Amino acid sequence: MKKLYRVGLFMEKNIGFNRNVIEGIYAFSQRKKNWVFYDASPSVDLVETCKHWKLDAAVCHINTDAVAKAAEELNIPVVNTTDSLVGCKLPLVDVNHFKVGEMAGTYLKSLGVKSFGYLGHATLQYSKQRQSAFLEAVSDVSEAHVCHVGYTPTITTMEEARESRRTMRKWVESLPKPTAVFCSNDIPARDLADVCLELGIAVPKDISILGVDNDFVECRLSRPPLSSIDIPAARVGYTAAEMIDDMLNGKKLRYDGHYTPDPVRVVERESTTLNAVQDENVRKVLDYIDANISEVQKVEQLVALVPLSRRSLELRVQACLGRSLWDIVLEKRINYARVLLQQNELSLQQVSDACGFASSRRFYAIFRKYCGCNPTAFRKMKTLT
Repeated sequence: MKKLYRVGLFMEKNIGFNRNVIEGIYAFSQRKKNWVFYDASPSVDLVETCKHWKLDAAVCHINTDAVAKAAEELNIPVVNTTDSLVGCKLPLVDVNHFKVGEMAGTYLKSLGVKSFGYLGHATLQYSKQRQSAFLEAVSDVSEAHVCHVGYTPTITTMEEARESRRTMRKWVESLPKPTAVFCSNDIPARDLADVCLELGIAVPKDISILGVDNDFVECRLSRPPLSSIDIPAARVGYTAAEMIDDMLNGKKLRYDGHYTPDPVRVVERESTTLNAVQDENVRKVLDYIDANISEVQKVEQLVALVPLSRRSLELRVQACLGRSLWDIVLEKRINYARVLLQQNELSLQQVSDACGFASSRRFYAIFRKYCGCNPTAFRKMKTLT
């Protein structure tokens, strides 16, 4: 009969990343059949908990110095699954955070905006790494605006939560519009979406939001649903379990105890692009508008594309995006106009025609309504910056 191994899982299970890490650990354990799991939140009581459960090994999500100290004092194999602290001596498996920041910068630049922001934690190592790579990735476009706040699991009191929200509100109000914001995780990204909703700031028209972890709960409960960078959390868990197995069996520790796989991809949803809706008919109409922006003159043209009545289509668009179909057409025209106005070789009349406005007078009126200034003033501002 195989020896039974008791393995502790010390991580907050209300965080999507940790839940996916556990999936990876479980997948590895199915090969062994002799691992039994005990789980709890990481705390300074780690040593006593391990003694009580008579654990043989532990996988920990360590984000405080006190927990790191307790974990390093354990006389059993331990693997850490978050690069949150500088100087933690335990074997580490976590995503490549520099690549996460680089991917975020490359993606948000592709949206065509010229202003960027970063929202994250001031001291956690992984947040600083993501911030550094992101700022480097967008440095050729503009200087990014940075805001540091606390968020789960570092927030421990209601006052800390309220202060974090107040800081976020002041910051987002001060941002130029439009700005594309990269958030260190889906949790602060969802908080940012809530703040924008409270302030009446349109997402993604005025503020585009990109998170990290592709946490189903956070991304879907957000309004609008969050775009997010998918990371290989299950692979992190699987590799952490492999390292534990190496140590339990006296083998050489693979990857020299440090494994950081690259992020997978950006999963687009409505917080960065209007077209990333689940409704196939709505998505078809939005794609058509993008491809034929100068030719769309009536809603009836769009209704003819799908097997729906005008009322049904309008209701679906309203449910997905919170505004009317014609409002979407105008918004897409203005966004396209913003891009074209930065190309000085085009006259204002040419920009108006390319965007499908019936007249330059109509172009001026709609542009002022959406942007707060006329096209001429907008072009001058962009030239100066």
